[in-house]
Amino acid sequence: MNAMVWEDILAILALLFLFGGSGLSLAGLKKPDLGHWARWCAGAGGYLLLLVLLARGLQVQGWPLTDLYEVLLLTAAATALFYALGAPRRQEALAGACAGTAIGLIVALALLFLPPGVRLPHPPTAALGSLWFPLHVLTTALGYGGLVLAGSAGLLRFLGGRLPISPDGVEEVAERGLAWGYPWLTLGMVLGMVWGWWAWGRPWSWSPKEVLTLLTWGLFTLAFHTRRLKGWRGWKHALILVAGLAALLSTLLLAESLARQVVPVVEYVF
Repeated sequence: MNAMVWEDILAILALLFLFGGSGLSLAGLKKPDLGHWARWCAGAGGYLLLLVLLARGLQVQGWPLTDLYEVLLLTAAATALFYALGAPRRQEALAGACAGTAIGLIVALALLFLPPGVRLPHPPTAALGSLWFPLHVLTTALGYGGLVLAGSAGLLRFLGGRLPISPDGVEEVAERGLAWGYPWLTLGMVLGMVWGWWAWGRPWSWSPKEVLTLLTWGLFTLAFHTRRLKGWRGWKHALILVAGLAALLSTLLLAESLARQVVPVVEYVF
């Protein structure tokens, strides 16, 4: 079998672990002992995704962070591993319910809806070959990992009326995700401006991707700085988190189509 087939097998195994962990997390809301196994499944799925990225990097002998497929896998891996290694233990089932479905859907989208030609690994171009570029993508994906968890917690606050969840537990999970994701996203944006200055001679160009990223950062900035204010807690805070999650997913999934409506040939849109 060729390398592409092995990559797909590893990604499908990761997907099974991620959805399995999500199911165990939902069951763990009533049977807390299952939360440990949900965390284990998410961790296994995250490590398998890292293996896929490592294999792609070895094929091109460079950083495997140069296209949308790789960034989606890295975002899913970052979310899964943050949940597995950093989620509050007393809320591990709740955190898994928040993150598991989201990251499983991200991987499924990457596998099922991106054309095979788009998923082929390719070496970075000269503009993407700077060390600043992979540092920017890596730190941004680490930030997305925590913020997907925080945004999913806000969404669960709206949709979980029939689930045995406590508002305090949801807020604890969201705060942990914000505390991890927001600083990393901020650092990723700074590194992105450094890379833009190095590659294009300007730190900011108001492209659709940059505008969506700024919107995402602004919403999570609001959530981060109001998370402990009495008048902002509860539904109001959850609404900001859901809006931030929607902006984040739009940044990942819609930036390319929006950018190509403005400029037919673009080099960096994810």
